[in-house]
Amino acid sequence: MNLFLKVIKGFMNSLMTLVLLIGIVFIALYIIGIEPFVVISGSMEPTIHTGSLSFINKHAKYDSIKENDVIAFTVATGDRVTHRVIKITGEGFETKGDANDASDGISTTRMNFIGKNIFSIPYAGYGVRIIQTPKGKIILGTIIVIILFLGLAIGDNKKGKRYKE
Repeated sequence: MNLFLKVIKGFMNSLMTLVLLIGIVFIALYIIGIEPFVVISGSMEPTIHTGSLSFINKHAKYDSIKENDVIAFTVATGDRVTHRVIKITGEGFETKGDANDASDGISTTRMNFIGKNIFSIPYAGYGVRIIQTPKGKIILGTIIVIILFLGLAIGDNKKGKRYKE
């Protein structure tokens, strides 16, 4: 096998390993109750950028939330929002986006609380949003098929070779 094919094969193996590891990490996070949310507005800038992938611990206890924690909750429209708790009252949490001038009011109760933000990856949500579209799924599927075919086509051809044991 010439050097070019070895380099391509090494790249393909690395790429497939990376995709597999990312998949395993996301599955493990999901199993332990951590769900990624794509941030679609700039209300939490500069803490969480638009297009970030925000990881929410859905097992976080409502009663353990403190002021300044960033939480996720569902609003009346069904949208999910990630904002900072600025005040805790007997009625619920008053929240506000870091970039917003006004409070959301008492926006979070036990009924619409989702969880606590534990970390975010800036701009990674853009890739997730693209993959979620029909065109993105077709492109991703095509790339995966091409990678698999290339991996098979340039694999070591060891037919007919015997090795001593």
